Amino acid sequence: MSILVTGGAGYIGSHMVYELADAGERVVVLDNLSTGFDWAVGKDVPLTIGDTGDQNLVGKTIREYKIATTKTTPPTPGR
Repeated sequence: MSILVTGGAGYIGSHMVYELADAGERVVVLDNLSTGFDWAVGKDVPLTIGDTGDQNLVGKTIREYKIATTKTTPPTPGR
């Protein structure tokens, strides 16, 4: 089972992803890259580029990576 981190390519989210991965968790990132960067996600962490409002994409990601729980990071203020 994996943890889905939405907004995981941003400043706060990427740090959360690194901490979870360092703790031995399997992590998957969903981010639309509006304020995040693909290079901020670790090379061993799958990145799905898209919006959390895209129900089909979110459902596909949950099934594909067998997501057990999610962590949501706040959007960048003023963006």
